[in-house]
Amino acid sequence: MLPKKKRVKKAVFHDLMKEGKTFSTELFLFYSIKNESPQYAFVSPKNIFKSAVNRNKYRRIGYNILRFLPLKSGSGIFVFKKKAITATQPEIKDNIFFILKKTGFLQ
Repeated sequence: MLPKKKRVKKAVFHDLMKEGKTFSTELFLFYSIKNESPQYAFVSPKNIFKSAVNRNKYRRIGYNILRFLPLKSGSGIFVFKKKAITATQPEIKDNIFFILKKTGFLQ
């Protein structure tokens, strides 16, 4: 899990969803804003992952991938898409790397 200070807070979450720039890949929809401190969140929608066990599993996978990355300042929300149901952990990792490189949040 990411430390609490690196997770998006509720107030910032709503701003990101409304005003954030979007970037899309086959597994994620990514909302981002340039910020002072790096804060990230993973959203696994209930209409895609029916069971809470799967929703939490995929969120944990995402947080564990981000935990070891050298992140620059900026906030972002990763929203899983329907194709993520069949994705493996390396595929998820590749998509996260690709998104963070393209948006400039990776050092």
